[in-house]
Amino acid sequence: MTPRILLTNDDGIDSPGIAVLRAALEGLGHVRTIAPATNSSGVARSITIDRSLTLEERRFGGVFDGIACDGTPSDCVRVGFLGGDDPLPDLVVSGVNLGPNMGSDVTYSGTVGAAFEAALRGRPALAFSVHSRRPGWLHEAVPVIHSLVARVIARGLPSRAILNVNLPDLPVAEFSGIRPARLGGASLHDKVLLHGDGDGRVPLAGSGDGNIDCASAWSQLPDWCDDPRAREIGIDFDVVAGGYVAVTPLHYDLLDAQLLCELHSWDLSEGRAHA
Repeated sequence: MTPRILLTNDDGIDSPGIAVLRAALEGLGHVRTIAPATNSSGVARSITIDRSLTLEERRFGGVFDGIACDGTPSDCVRVGFLGGDDPLPDLVVSGVNLGPNMGSDVTYSGTVGAAFEAALRGRPALAFSVHSRRPGWLHEAVPVIHSLVARVIARGLPSRAILNVNLPDLPVAEFSGIRPARLGGASLHDKVLLHGDGDGRVPLAGSGDGNIDCASAWSQLPDWCDDPRAREIGIDFDVVAGGYVAVTPLHYDLLDAQLLCELHSWDLSEGRAHA
């Protein structure tokens, strides 16, 4: 059975990255494209609740049809699952984002947010990003992207899991390979610049300088993972800096199971008694 693939992004339906991703999906299934009408970077998993969404059929990338949605990336995925009589997608693919989504930035990313929206609905998903704002070579990566998506179609993913894929800023002939990667921390060079006008207002805030340096890894491998090869897996920042495509598995489970067990031993009723 031919899989149904929903394609989206957060850079907007006119982004060259989504045209590359559409080309990479050629031959893998029936592709339906629903993407934001304008750039929606950094909106994470936000959804629109205070107005109706507008959908517009249009051509983009000069070669194929899609639907532009004046909402967020998660809105686009929700429309694909909830907005009509079309069969539900079997797979969601998001990107290719112009700019990396690694370390703590995955919590801000609309590209990754769209993939998680799919995972929460029980469908596998991939999020693709590239460590460049103007990757003139990105069209060369079509076979690499095609291969990774084909693997997911063939093998599937665990429930509520996604693959977050970051490509290095290199011509494909100079790629070092493809490697699994852990999630890095926050950029060591991340910063916020505030500009005030003297009356307490802050009209502009900017962050970061694009440096790929990072703090230590967020994620630690569990104690039961005794595979020495897994113990040697690097963090996403370092893997991409080494010229590799970094493939990081993420899952949407916010529960801290260890702390939950500890809370069970707290006398939480004591606070109620003094309220």
